[in-house]
Amino acid sequence: MDEREQILSLVISLEDQEEIERYLGQFLAESKAKAALLIDKSGTVIGGRGTASQFDFVTISALAAGAFSATQELAKLLGEEEFSLIFHQGKRNHLHISHIEKQVLLLVIFDDSTTLGMVRLFAQKACENLAKIIKKIKEKQKDIPKAEFNFSDIQDFFKK
Repeated sequence: MDEREQILSLVISLEDQEEIERYLGQFLAESKAKAALLIDKSGTVIGGRGTASQFDFVTISALAAGAFSATQELAKLLGEEEFSLIFHQGKRNHLHISHIEKQVLLLVIFDDSTTLGMVRLFAQKACENLAKIIKKIKEKQKDIPKAEFNFSDIQDFFKK
């Protein structure tokens, strides 16, 4: 199973979800950012915390994941293995996206009540902690048998 399939098949327990939310909350308190989302590279929200209720987190996550993927292709064109983060600066709100591990990103929304330096400093620490949680989740699921899924079986079923 490749990494994309692996992260998309993660089953996150309530305990793990609470741990993710706790780290995101700690990050927000330290960085003074408005919102922090843990997302996969397809844009699916794994966890999130924040006070920026005026934002559509689902759409922002999907678009941010796409932007990050495009940025990774730019890195390859420039001879880099990857770019580990991207930053978008607006007049009022800003976006910081960090690569946590192969298929997981930390998406941070912040404004001028904090600085990019503060966000970057605490995002690095948060990424390290969140990477440990994701690794722990994967380890727990390593021995769980995976169901084999064949798309041609479904296609054959609907042909009948």
